[in-house]
Amino acid sequence: MSPVHSLASVTANPLIVFTRLLLGLFFVWLGLTKLIPGWASFEGDAVALLGGLTHGTIDSQLALYVLGGVQVITGLTLCIVPAINLAVILLWLLLALYGALVVTQLPAMLDDKHLPTVFAQMILRNILLTIAALAVASHTIRVSAPKTASTAK
Repeated sequence: MSPVHSLASVTANPLIVFTRLLLGLFFVWLGLTKLIPGWASFEGDAVALLGGLTHGTIDSQLALYVLGGVQVITGLTLCIVPAINLAVILLWLLLALYGALVVTQLPAMLDDKHLPTVFAQMILRNILLTIAALAVASHTIRVSAPKTASTAK
């Protein structure tokens, strides 16, 4: 085995754990910015986009609080291995919500030159971080799954 492979095999699991914890803390922070009034500089944009997504059937401010709550719970479940299955479900939910925001609100997310606004860039960042968290959580589930006779070699 090459030195690079040796180093990778020694550092892979601790780095996955570290990444999972950092992503968990990031999602907690991201959720708190929506739950605590005045913390998010883009709060008005978020409320307007969520209002457009729900077509006024759900109060926009309530939708923002629900989104923040889901992000906090997702972050906490990423940090707790026994709750990692719930984290995967919540991450898929967030990914679906972000995707719906992009699809339904695309014109509002582009400036006059058809470039993404700062808020749209934050949504895209959230999509990428959600995908990364899904990969890390899925790896954690796979690694922590009990070995069966067919998988143990």
